[in-house]
Amino acid sequence: MANGQLATWAPTVSPYSNLGTSSTLTRNDFNIYTAPGATLMSGTLRISNDTGSAAAVDVAIVEQTDCIQLDVPGNQPSGADFGDYAFPEGQFTTSIAIEGANVTGTFSPGETVTWTNTGLDAAYQSVTSIVERWDSGNSKLWLRNVSHPLALDVAGDTTFTGPSGTISAGPSYAGTGGYAGWSGQIKYYDSNLGVIYLNNYEFANNLDYRYLGTLGNGVGQEEKNSNNCSVCVSQSRLWRPVATTQTRYAAAGNTTPTTEFVDENGVELLVASVGAVKEHQYIAKSRSVSDNETLELTGIVLGPYQSLYVSSAAAVSCSLVGFEEPAS
Repeated sequence: MANGQLATWAPTVSPYSNLGTSSTLTRNDFNIYTAPGATLMSGTLRISNDTGSAAAVDVAIVEQTDCIQLDVPGNQPSGADFGDYAFPEGQFTTSIAIEGANVTGTFSPGETVTWTNTGLDAAYQSVTSIVERWDSGNSKLWLRNVSHPLALDVAGDTTFTGPSGTISAGPSYAGTGGYAGWSGQIKYYDSNLGVIYLNNYEFANNLDYRYLGTLGNGVGQEEKNSNNCSVCVSQSRLWRPVATTQTRYAAAGNTTPTTEFVDENGVELLVASVGAVKEHQYIAKSRSVSDNETLELTGIVLGPYQSLYVSSAAAVSCSLVGFEEPAS
């Protein structure tokens, strides 16, 4: 449990990164803090403005990193309305897939699939992933939790190996390729509006979202530092946000088709737009902070895995001060 300054953030200034780029990135918005599992956080958000002019800020309490709006059912391969698609809460979805050939055996959800990519830095060349779905009729293998976002950008023929099967792709196998996409855990699916609320596998603030929900069960340590009073202040932030297009790597030439996520029934669903927050999640919207003034939002309480989202086009200074306590 931590007390004191739990997070700091300066839009357009505070850096973050991901394995898909060698550059340091900045952006206007971020989930600056997430309450760990079995934890309540009570605190105050202070937003100080010394930019030289008034600044508008947005603040929200969210339970996702990415909001994925599906395209209308009429543009999907099946289904009359959004309620025909299944994304169960707590389960996983992905847009990462291999369209392969020369298949031996079979694949089952939850199995580990590995391959080698010598084009990556040495630490990442031995690639690991988890099977989300196996479409045997089309020789299409859907994967999640891939250890590197560029893992499917391979040179030459490559064999992907699971406990009970293999699949190959490359120049010797016409029509094969791999989709570099995104995967994560489903927080909620709005079956009326067709919105997937996703917790992205490639996100980290004070929590490492690769291990979200695993606190205390021996699977992994979701907090990056158990003495995390300074975790959101000094440690690296990671995010590779979902986009509306994804790269398909293939020997015949790379393309950038519309992103498709697969549902529980194997329906491949086109994405229309992606954001980080929805209107109903804001607790302050377009709030003006005058130059040389500080806005304080007091009485903020977050339950387990709820996050504090902050956005501004100005380089204001944000600080979350509070304390964590066990959730009863």
